[in-house]
Amino acid sequence: MMSRKLGWNSFEPAIDEALVSELLEILPLAETDITIFYRRLAEVDTQAENLSETSDQALMEPLMESYYQPAQLTNDYVSRFGKWIRDYIDRTQRDGTPNDVRRRRMNKVNPKYVLRNYLAQLAIDKAEEGDNSMVDELLELLRHPYDEQLDKQAYAVKRPEWARHRAGCSMLSCSS
Repeated sequence: MMSRKLGWNSFEPAIDEALVSELLEILPLAETDITIFYRRLAEVDTQAENLSETSDQALMEPLMESYYQPAQLTNDYVSRFGKWIRDYIDRTQRDGTPNDVRRRRMNKVNPKYVLRNYLAQLAIDKAEEGDNSMVDELLELLRHPYDEQLDKQAYAVKRPEWARHRAGCSMLSCSS
């Protein structure tokens, strides 16, 4: 599964287990929208050369919109992630897959649109007022979660700050 999420032709345990484990350790260290992270990772230029001359911050730039709290990106985090992204690019280059093929492959398994809690809550709020339009719109959107839907970009963004502490928007309880 992870080889598909990361755009590789196959999983090479000798190399990939450590790379995947490191990613799974790094991601929770800063509040990250995982859906956006994988879609943006697909946009990273894995055919780039002279990575030793590229700063860790520059390597992270395509992924910045996936982070909720940029202040959590300490120097240690950026350095650790910089090493990971360099290793990922190196591994991907050895795979020999061109960027466009890898992007298409990744975007087929990493959805752009997911039913975010705050969107579900907004749809519920409208439905309780007798307006099912947002329920219908979300249903149609989620019939094609991997496709670019240019008129629906507002549904492919991080949870807004106002939803962080509103019941039903940030996380759902068992009774939700």
